[in-house]
This record gives sequence, structure tokens and C-alpha cells, in this order.
Amino acid sequence: MARVLLTEIDPREQKQIAAAENAIKSGSAGVAMETCLAVIGRHPECTQVRRLLHQAQKLASGKRPSTLSGFSKAIAAMGVVSVKAALKDPRKAMMDAEKKLCKDPYDYAANMSLANAGEAAGLWDVVGVAYENIVAVDPKMENFSKLVSALLKDKDPDRALTVVDAALKKFPNNGDLQELARQVSVAQTMNNGAWDESKDYRSKLANSDKAIELEKKSRVVSDEETAKEAIVDLQAQIEKNPADLQLYRELARNYKVLGDLDAAVEAIQRARETENGKVDATLEKQEHALMLENYEKRIKEAEDYLKENPDDAEYKEYLASLKASLDDYSLQSIKALVEKYPNDYNYRYDYGLRLLAADDVNGAIRELQLAQRAPKNRHAAMLNLGRAFVKSGKFDLAADQLRAAKDELKQMSDIKKDIVYELATALEKSGDSAAALAEYKAIYMADASYKDVADKINRSYS
Repeated sequence: MARVLLTEIDPREQKQIAAAENAIKSGSAGVAMETCLAVIGRHPECTQVRRLLHQAQKLASGKRPSTLSGFSKAIAAMGVVSVKAALKDPRKAMMDAEKKLCKDPYDYAANMSLANAGEAAGLWDVVGVAYENIVAVDPKMENFSKLVSALLKDKDPDRALTVVDAALKKFPNNGDLQELARQVSVAQTMNNGAWDESKDYRSKLANSDKAIELEKKSRVVSDEETAKEAIVDLQAQIEKNPADLQLYRELARNYKVLGDLDAAVEAIQRARETENGKVDATLEKQEHALMLENYEKRIKEAEDYLKENPDDAEYKEYLASLKASLDDYSLQSIKALVEKYPNDYNYRYDYGLRLLAADDVNGAIRELQLAQRAPKNRHAAMLNLGRAFVKSGKFDLAADQLRAAKDELKQMSDIKKDIVYELATALEKSGDSAAALAEYKAIYMADASYKDVADKINRSYS
């Protein structure tokens, strides 16, 4: 199934949903539930209506989420509809789950069934809606992780970031969550401006032209003329509502379409100066990504120019200063991220690499030792820690570190070749040529084309 927007369903049903929202405001949750159930029965792909239904369910029940005991979850799990079962008729499975949720919006089995049915239908927004309720009653790491993954698959990184930040406070040293946090950081720049269900439906549906216009603005702008028009409109909106962070994000996105990364950075910096922007982690990470992209763009432009004008000394100096500025910015920005998120060991890995490149070997050793705690970068961190020991002349420590990394990897993968090569280098520099040759031979047996191992082996036989 493909997602259906509220603006794409029958105009009469749109009016019914607007009436349902008014019913919720007046406290008539039962009427709103009946209306929303009828509409999602015909349009199960419309999550905007589903979220309104869940709002009505919670209002009608008056219940607050309470954490389930292990025994209660075990009993409830017996009634969960599996993904395999839901595949037979996901539409029916979703409706059956929603009817149960009308009685208890935090029913564990019903929410799990809704999540499984949503997954079977390929509706990750539905999976996200269900896991928001599941996390409320069963806040374990696995459920947080599934919620974040669903939101990422639904291309809703802003909501995902809020969830992953909450999860990291509860499970600060979890490597899987830290990796999800990095994925969210990358995905947030691709945010497609999803519909904000918290706003008034009636005002959105005042007329069909306005609804279509709102839908257009929520999409990534791909046309330069449209981007120029959008920038003028967004700047006017910001003047009226300077606290709306989404306006700044859209402004930056449109500037990116025009290739004006300076203006895009400035838009995000303006957002970060607002009261809400000062505490919004997504803006900080977006500014960092834009700054790096801007530096890389300028460097490429300078390199392309010098290909055509290789004797321009002034431009050579300009290119060198750009690269130096990029190195300095990269180092300082990753340092700031490490200070702000000390338990994100992926950031520590990046920081360690920057320090090593800047010849701060002691600092690099400290960060790379910590970075080994992140499963994603563990072996890369061990490899570069070995390089740091070699760089500082501690060949015995390098050999110990690299042997440990080698022993953890059973297959001769690309990273294991790098590790074994660095181990052989450390042994060679320490004077143990026989041991170094044995390591070079191990690579040669697996891949004779790797770096210069063939030359080393051939010289040993000559």
C-alpha cells in the first residue's frame, strides 16, 4: 500500500474529519472515533486520520500508560497477530487492532498487531504510530529501536530524533541506538516536511487550492523557479512567525536547490538563534552537514579552476587556505559534538581520526580507545589505534593492539588485510623481520595484489 494524504480522499470525507477534530475539542471523543474508524476503513493508508483516531481513543478512555510487567507482556503477546498472519489481509488486521484500541489505547497486543499489520502493508507510518504506544507501556531498548527505524523508513527524521534522544538518555551506552542516532542525523537533511497533524484540519481544508498548496510546500523542491518563489514566501512567513523552526528548514532546503549553500547555512544559523532552536539538536547537526558540504563545494570549484589555470598562484593559495579552514572546522565541530554527546562513540571515532591527522597522537589514542565501544567502528578504531601507536614509536603496543584486532576477525576481509598489514609494519619497525614476513605472507596467500605485499614477498625469496 502507498500512503494517502488527507487532501487526496473524497472532499466529503475531509469535511467529516474536520468535524471529528471539532468533536474532540468539544470533548465528544466517541463521535470522533466512529467517524475516523469509518474513514480509515476505506483509507487505511491515511495516517493523518489514524493519528486523529488515536487522539480520540486516548481522550475517550481517560487512561494513562503504565509499564507492563514481564508476566503481563507474556500473556498479552499470546494475542498478537504476527506479520505472517497479517500478510493475508493487512487491511482487516489493522481494523481489528483499531477496534480493540478504542477500548484501551495502550492495549499491548492490539498495538503490536497494528505494528505487524502496518509492516505487512508496507506502511511504516502506521508502524510508527503503533510503536509510540508500545514504547509508552514497554520502554525497552528494542522497542525504541523499532520505533526509530520505522520513523526513518517513513522519512520522518525530526520525530525520529526526538525518540532516539529519549532512548539514549535511558540507554546511553547502547551501540545500536548510537548508530541509529547517526542515521537520523544524516536523514534529517532529507526531511520532506511531513504534514503536521497538530494543526487545525478545518483551516487546512478551507478550500482545495489551499490544501494542494500546502501539500506542494511539504515536498522537496526540485525546480529552481519554484525554489525562488518559495524563498520569498518563506521569508515573509518567518517575519510573521519567527519561532517556527520548520520554516527555516524549508528555507535552507530551497537555498540548497539554488546551490546557495552560504544562504542555507545562514538560514539554519538564524533558526538556532531562536529560543526553540537553541535546544534543537537537529539544527546543530544540519548546520554542521551544510558547512562541510559548502567547504567541499568551494574546494571542488577551486580545483576545477586550477585544472584550467594551473599557473594561478593566487588561486593555489586560496585553495590551500580553504583546505586548512576545512580541517580546522572539521576538528573543532567534531570536538564540540563529542563534548555535547560524550556517549556517542561514533563521534569519538571521527574525532580520533581528526586528531591523528592533526598529529595529536596522544589525543587520538584516548579517543580511539573509547571509540572501540561502538560496534560499527570497533575494528576500524582498533586499526587506527595501532597506527597511532606506530606514529608515536610504541611498536610493541601497536603490535599487541593489532594482534587483538586480527584475532577477532576470522575471514580475510578488506579491513583485516589493513590490520594485518599495519601489524606487519609495526613488527618490521620493531626489528622483528621474520614475524613481519609471516604476516605479509598471510595477506599474500589471500590477495597477492594488495598494496606492495607481492614485492615484499618476492624480495624475501630473491
